Amino acid sequence: MARTLLWLSALPLGLTLWLLLNPPTPTRWAEPIQAPPERLEEVYQKAHPAVVLVQGPEGGRGTAFFYSPTLLLTAYHVVAEGGPLTLLLPSRKEVGARVVGFHEPFDLAVLEAETPHSRALPLEFARAPRPGEALLHIGNGRGQFIAPRYGRVVRLGVNPSPFLPQGLVETSLPLAPGDSGGPVLDGEGRVVGVAVAIGQTEEGFRSFFTPLLGREGVVRGLERGEKAYWPYLGLRGPRALTPELARELGLPPGGVMVGEVVPGGAAAKAGLRGLESGGVPDVILEVNGVAVGSFEDLLREVRRYQVGDRVALTVRRGGEVLRVEVLLSPFPGR
Repeated sequence: MARTLLWLSALPLGLTLWLLLNPPTPTRWAEPIQAPPERLEEVYQKAHPAVVLVQGPEGGRGTAFFYSPTLLLTAYHVVAEGGPLTLLLPSRKEVGARVVGFHEPFDLAVLEAETPHSRALPLEFARAPRPGEALLHIGNGRGQFIAPRYGRVVRLGVNPSPFLPQGLVETSLPLAPGDSGGPVLDGEGRVVGVAVAIGQTEEGFRSFFTPLLGREGVVRGLERGEKAYWPYLGLRGPRALTPELARELGLPPGGVMVGEVVPGGAAAKAGLRGLESGGVPDVILEVNGVAVGSFEDLLREVRRYQVGDRVALTVRRGGEVLRVEVLLSPFPGR
């Protein structure tokens, strides 16, 4: 069975759809932890003045929240396309903002507002969410401005896809595109995580957030301007070389067809050939000796490494099998 996840950003035409095979069996809570609705409603009333809508040149992108007078947290994919960025405050006033630092593998980014804000949310770095715990999210999904959503923790430490951050918290929060980057708060009004993805799973609708547990050092590094990227080969449209596709190309089946090689990327610098070459694209068979048969396999193996690492690709080019060394780098243009 398959399940579908997507980023929560609200970019027009920018929602990315992922098919995820063989989802793990969830661990459910046996006895729900009760939290009176009025408790979380009270948290919302106190917390929502610190939440904003993040806007790019094309319009609304997602959500962010102040955790100090001038600094905000959001999901990195909300701001990954660059600026200029503006924040729509609860007062409907707009202020400019810039990206200070980001951690792409955790999908976190710190922004700095041009003017101080009077409200900020406390961050919870020391306590792990509990299965069954009641949660509040505040965001801008469904065209609703800094609106509340209520749900519960389903399970901890999930890795739903190589396309997403690992070690996420799965919840029943009914989030939607536009909620990405919004705060997930506990019953004490402390932020336990940042919303990053939603999906339809075998168990029903689910949403996912990056937890803050143990990541105070990461956030402090982002405040100092640190930037951490996923490693990329720099490919667009790689796809499994199925038996049907292999017959069309006159190649043995298996491996991942390169698709398009992005100019300036790691694959381009290593001389890989894609559809733009006008001939049969290269087919990647292995990454450092590990066989890959799908885009997900390829991404999973590449992301075992870091930007600056060198990996050896086993590549079929027509009737010849080559070894190509690639220096992993950020996605071109990032």
